[in-house]
Amino acid sequence: MSTTSRKVIVGHTIDLEIDVRDAIGERSDADSLPEVSIIDDIDYVRKVLSSSGVMRIDVGRYRFSYAVPIGASSGIWTDHWRAVLNGFTTEAHLNFIVLTAVEASITGGPQIGDPATIKYSPEEIVGINNLLAELKARVSNDVKVETTDAYGNIKYVDCSVFTNEELVWFLECSLQEFNEFPHFTDFRFDSELIYRRYSFVIVEGAFIIAMAAKMLTEAGREFTISDNGITMQPPPLSATINNELSGLITPHRELVKNIKWSIKPHPIGFGSFRVLAVSPNFLRLRHLRQRRII
Repeated sequence: MSTTSRKVIVGHTIDLEIDVRDAIGERSDADSLPEVSIIDDIDYVRKVLSSSGVMRIDVGRYRFSYAVPIGASSGIWTDHWRAVLNGFTTEAHLNFIVLTAVEASITGGPQIGDPATIKYSPEEIVGINNLLAELKARVSNDVKVETTDAYGNIKYVDCSVFTNEELVWFLECSLQEFNEFPHFTDFRFDSELIYRRYSFVIVEGAFIIAMAAKMLTEAGREFTISDNGITMQPPPLSATINNELSGLITPHRELVKNIKWSIKPHPIGFGSFRVLAVSPNFLRLRHLRQRRII
């Protein structure tokens, strides 16, 4: 059993790969097959430096499959590569992790700091894209910057203020606020009420969160620059953003409150006392206490 990741269980095979690149960063074939040696966690050379077993799998990409011996110690091992490109020799020391079966079972599950695994249905993605377009327009996210290419020609490149992932998380936070205040609801992005009727308040909540995140970044850039008697003072954008947020938060909360009171959800159930008896006297007594005729 082989793996292409940088983790392998004792007794299994790991595929170690390396890219050979030229001076401009492009992958290029080496003058000959690169050499590789394997060193375990206690600096014992398991394989001496040679090109035996190394194969070319693509332009500038080489692979070596190594079977970790049974009984080998776990830890961080080193794969030492040496390649010659255009007459110049280059070396690289890479690492891979050798685990026992017990260690692999412990570390195989989710770990703290792993990327979030939240998933959206196709219907939710439709709603997110609608809200995302409004939010990008609200924060003027899709801007372009003028630059020149290698030949001096002017071109325009995208320079987004926020990434799509960040904007989606802002929308997620805004939707959670909408669902939690002033009473709990369970709206999702696949509801047309969210991305059509209530899109303004959802986008406004995400806009407030986005501006609060950007305010700290802008505050860190506001320092005076002096060079040969020329002084440049950046505009106080953080103060401007802070003033705007101060005027938005309270009206936004009031708007959410008014909207939620108009769509107050149905109660889950009515609390009542029911005598589970067939005696007419018990039923008569119950209706008498509640002043009910039937």
